[in-house]
Amino acid sequence: MLRVEEALERILADIPRLEPEQVPLAEASGRVLAGAIASQEEVPPFANSAMDGYALRSSDTQSATAQGPRRLRLVGIVQAGQVAERPLEAGEAMRILTGAPVPPGADAVIQQELTETGADWVQVQAPVAQGNNVRHAGEDIRRGTQVLAENAILGPSEIGVLASLGVAHVTIYRRPVVAILATGDELVEIDQALRPGQIRNSNSYLIAAATARAGGVPRPLGIARDQVEELRAKLQAAQQADLIITSGGVSVGDYDLVKDIMREQGAIDFWRVNLRPGKPLAFGKLGSTPLLGLPGNPVSAAVTFELFARPVLRKMQGFSQLLRPMVQARLLNTVQESGSRRHYVRAQVTLQDGIFVARTTGPQDSHILTSMVGANALLVIPENSPAVQPGGMVQAMLLVEGLG
Repeated sequence: MLRVEEALERILADIPRLEPEQVPLAEASGRVLAGAIASQEEVPPFANSAMDGYALRSSDTQSATAQGPRRLRLVGIVQAGQVAERPLEAGEAMRILTGAPVPPGADAVIQQELTETGADWVQVQAPVAQGNNVRHAGEDIRRGTQVLAENAILGPSEIGVLASLGVAHVTIYRRPVVAILATGDELVEIDQALRPGQIRNSNSYLIAAATARAGGVPRPLGIARDQVEELRAKLQAAQQADLIITSGGVSVGDYDLVKDIMREQGAIDFWRVNLRPGKPLAFGKLGSTPLLGLPGNPVSAAVTFELFARPVLRKMQGFSQLLRPMVQARLLNTVQESGSRRHYVRAQVTLQDGIFVARTTGPQDSHILTSMVGANALLVIPENSPAVQPGGMVQAMLLVEGLG
């Protein structure tokens, strides 16, 4: 059996980054930029006031003192979105509001609370420095400078910067379309009544939700029965996607047929990985479309999606950081020995007094899906590890962006 790292390396080596596409800026949040962007203009585009106050010539105020204030003649007002009707002359000032363009001739703004005013005059009691409270043109971004590098992730700040530059569309890497197929005679859809021996198709919904969270576009194909022709037809249709994810049908049972059809219509690279839960994991191709065959047990499907499918989807979208972050955590309860396979234990990790601590979410059998509900991390217990007692330190793979 392959080690987890070897299996992931072989999978990722066979997965290309998808081609770029252009989308409206409002739809680009969280996506990866496919090329660097340079500014075609300056931000701010003009010198403007950082305060509500009075625009003036700094040279007119150099002799001002509390005992001998300098009185300037008010000749107008400039509001945000407007421009001054005329340049400012010596001995003059203009009322100006935050964000309004600084009038020609003015080189400083004094905030209103530092002045005294009359009907047609404003008085200052101290020298005002040149450039005081003035946001200069290009102070944030100069024309021609690179504002975002290729492969930048477009978060709210990046989106805001591009909007300030008038960038209405951006070129980003395409989101992968993922065909999702559950297999097994025991499965029924979630809106159907259960008969003896049947279970509902939870895996397709779990995988679709995880796919969407990872940035993919899920395309559920329903259930394929354990019949070669039906499974073959479903997998044929799935080849229109960028990635196929199946659940079930990749173990060693008489009706585990996915591997057989992979060999028939494409190729199978491997089908077992040394981990628990999730040993029966298959990877290969149908035609030219990569296929990940996840185990049928729901926890196994959830864990192997995190370990293998999520990195695949992130690579397809151009992300450079493919894996979840790892932290060291102190155990609050006992974790049993791992045996010969690496064990991924569902746990709740919190930060207490500056230290990550972890408590398992209860029974760890691969059919107990509720163990994933309370989990925000997977504890990584290496192969052939003895039991880890409370107070022991373990590696934890975080499943969330932040711990709250």
